[in-house]
Amino acid sequence: MMIELKRIGEEKVIGILEAKANFPGIFDKLLHLLYTRRGGFSTKEICESLNIDYNQLYRLITKLVHLEIVKPETENRFILSQNGIDFYKGLSKLNIPQNQIKAIQKKHSIRILKQLNTREHTWNELYRGTDISQSSMKNVLDALIDAGLVRKGEGKYSITPDGHSILYSIKELSDIPFTPSFEIQTKFRVKTSDFSRLYNNIKKGIITEEEVTQSDYYITPTGYQPNAYLRYREETPLKQSLKKTPSHIITWVRLINKLRHGNVWIINREREEIKVEHPSIIFFLEFLNAKIERKIVKRRRRIKMKEVIINLDRIEEPLIGGSFFVEIKANAWDYDESKTKAEIINLLVKDIEVCVDVKSIDKAYYEM
Repeated sequence: MMIELKRIGEEKVIGILEAKANFPGIFDKLLHLLYTRRGGFSTKEICESLNIDYNQLYRLITKLVHLEIVKPETENRFILSQNGIDFYKGLSKLNIPQNQIKAIQKKHSIRILKQLNTREHTWNELYRGTDISQSSMKNVLDALIDAGLVRKGEGKYSITPDGHSILYSIKELSDIPFTPSFEIQTKFRVKTSDFSRLYNNIKKGIITEEEVTQSDYYITPTGYQPNAYLRYREETPLKQSLKKTPSHIITWVRLINKLRHGNVWIINREREEIKVEHPSIIFFLEFLNAKIERKIVKRRRRIKMKEVIINLDRIEEPLIGGSFFVEIKANAWDYDESKTKAEIINLLVKDIEVCVDVKSIDKAYYEM
């Protein structure tokens, strides 16, 4: 299960290469533009920056969202997903001709290339090994030969250096582990009576806010890695609409290290997240041969500010009365950016300390 969660399949890689081939003028430019700004861009900003037509951008953005390379940050603002970050770095090293991409898009082409990658094969050996019709195999082989990925000799077929290279590239892209991400955060407990004072202190910088109920189940599968956990989350917006519907998410996290920077922790970790449709927690427990270690239910007010996200949390299960918790978070792509974000959060905490008593907590909710 975890191997599948942490790997991107060959079909998705081919789909991304197809998008790269079908949008040769803007694919690389779009990914590079989104990589330069974590906060993302609106479609209007992208069109103006790249000087491209909206309809063309819409088709590409739709494709990349479907492939989970780009994700909407807000209704009309897009950012790179963690998949997108990794693919951007991997794809920037590749220059695969369009005719080769079209050849590997054909069904069974990768299967035939893998078979030829071990040794030369005759027609009959390929036919027996692939278990496809002769007409289909001829169609695929002709396309691979025309693209220069397969060579036909005297009664035998062999893979060319280009064929070996493209097969290796697809494997590299489909096997990439997700880039370790950096989360900068601080957490502290505040008395209920201080809530209004804290909120009034930060409200001038609020961009958006929403209230949700989150039920988090922390699961430990059998034979699991140390410093890692699996969390299943049900999140229900208190004000539901077509744009704000309940979500069901499985998140896998493995801690690499954490460093203190003033009142803030810089946490370096690998993280994988997938959305699932109307899941049953019992199904996942049975599928993973696992048990629930913790269950936490909280009422969360999620506040987005210019550089950070502030979560105002009231824990409802297990019940903790008389107080709520404040999380201030930001994300970064490297350690240098992490230190900059940590300074921003430290300054915000100092500002908050003027109106409420701040006592930093260095544990996650499931550890408390």
